Amino acid sequence: MDIAGLINPEEIENLARRYGPIERRSYSLEMGRRYFEDWQKALAKRRGEVVLVVQRPAGVILHTKDFYLSGTYRLPSGGVKWGERILQALHREAQEEMGLDVEVERLLGLLEYEFRYQEETMPFVSYVFLVRGGEGGLVPQDEGERITSFRQVPLAELPAVANRLRGLEGDWRDWGEFRALAHDFVAEMM
Repeated sequence: MDIAGLINPEEIENLARRYGPIERRSYSLEMGRRYFEDWQKALAKRRGEVVLVVQRPAGVILHTKDFYLSGTYRLPSGGVKWGERILQALHREAQEEMGLDVEVERLLGLLEYEFRYQEETMPFVSYVFLVRGGEGGLVPQDEGERITSFRQVPLAELPAVANRLRGLEGDWRDWGEFRALAHDFVAEMM
């Protein structure tokens, strides 16, 4: 499968009409066998992900989970299931991860990835949305998400968050390099 197998052109055209031109970026990431195999399993359940940039007066929301390395926070994201519309996934994930009803301000971009392990490749895509809403408390609705904490950081700190993710070592290296890219992108676009 290539990236075209994950993206519905009609859905992208509708999103562009509704939210304006969509910035597209492509990345190629070399990764280890274990992480590559984890993504192969994930693709059986999802065709991509939404990344939620929830901006509040004190900054954008980041979260951490009970199995992350201590001090590791990132932008919330969640899978777009096969057969699910992108906006459906966005609203479902905002509810599951933060307990928020949100409105889309902008689709900041479409990040297209080629994950590589030796001679194998696999596509993946992230839809990065700027959203508003939910000025109340953040309360995960899905215990399976294993979210333990939230924090807000000014936009100016997103490059530092990306560098922290990119600097993870060992089994977390590939994950951190992948996750850092959305943070770099948001910092650049906003």
